[in-house]
Amino acid sequence: MSLPWYWPLVQDLRKHIEDNHMEQRGALEEVDFTEEYLHYESFRDGEDVTVICPWSNHCDCTWESKGHVRFKFIESNDGVTTYA
Repeated sequence: MSLPWYWPLVQDLRKHIEDNHMEQRGALEEVDFTEEYLHYESFRDGEDVTVICPWSNHCDCTWESKGHVRFKFIESNDGVTTYA
């Protein structure tokens, strides 16, 4: 089983929160909310995706992690085109 494309962004956020914001109420729930958002949100090919600190507008935290979405289409032996 492969991990979803957004997994490195989620892990970056988890580490940032564990290192800097564990005193915040529901801190790790923010990781789950972000993962759910990235899972269900529609992104276009070539789009940049940025995850910022959930508390950036309450403190001076400027942490962010960025990713880039690139679709790769593959044609299988049975002639059906899928994406990876």
